Amino acid sequence: MSIDTHAEHDAQGHGGHDGGHHEPPEVVDARQRMAIWLFIGGDIITMSALLFTYLYLRGVNTGGHWMSMVGYQGHSYAWFENALNSSAGLPSPTLIHVGTLSAGLNWFVTALTVVSAAIVWAAEKSLRATKNAKNYSALSWLAVLVTVVAIFFTIKQLHNIPSIFVAQNDSQTMSYTAYDSTMMVIIGSGMIHLFLLAFLGVGLAIRSARGAINGTKWFQARLVRLFWVWVAVSAVIISAVTTTINTIH
Repeated sequence: MSIDTHAEHDAQGHGGHDGGHHEPPEVVDARQRMAIWLFIGGDIITMSALLFTYLYLRGVNTGGHWMSMVGYQGHSYAWFENALNSSAGLPSPTLIHVGTLSAGLNWFVTALTVVSAAIVWAAEKSLRATKNAKNYSALSWLAVLVTVVAIFFTIKQLHNIPSIFVAQNDSQTMSYTAYDSTMMVIIGSGMIHLFLLAFLGVGLAIRSARGAINGTKWFQARLVRLFWVWVAVSAVIISAVTTTINTIH
């Protein structure tokens, strides 16, 4: 729902003569801010659940599979399956230990997310101060570009997660250690958030270019900024936990 100023509201002939069909902009704004805070609250619960699962699996280290697994590595699933069905068969499996994912790449993606949030926040402040919608649109596109770069490196993170071929009885599969499995979910969740931010950023840029967001109608820009900043804060928290609490000594 878009938010009009009082002047626009009255100019449309609804100022107290429409049977209450149009609410004051302040009421709509307060309700939308409440909605975004509730949405962020739900996201906080989800992030907490992911981090709890990560820390729990690391703590229990069931079967020693936090970063280790018995199997094979170094080839594709098709190669292992062909070798398994050959006359020679596969050699005896070995205990494979996987290391931690690149902390540098993790923090680089986080830094990009923080930069994009800073751009969106600066764009909103500039819009409210200068009333320059064109500048806001340009900065929104810049935030989208930074977010797209973050998505690219997030996909690279997922690609770097190693898989292990496990063959037990008649079952063969590419498996992951508990560490890699939880990191896959955490990184995947982060990527979904980045796609959402890119979508919102494109919406901000287009709406501001069309005049739907300007120096007097900046409420939607603030709503998006609140969520964007939260995503950046959550990225910092997750990176801090997963890059410092990972191995088992």
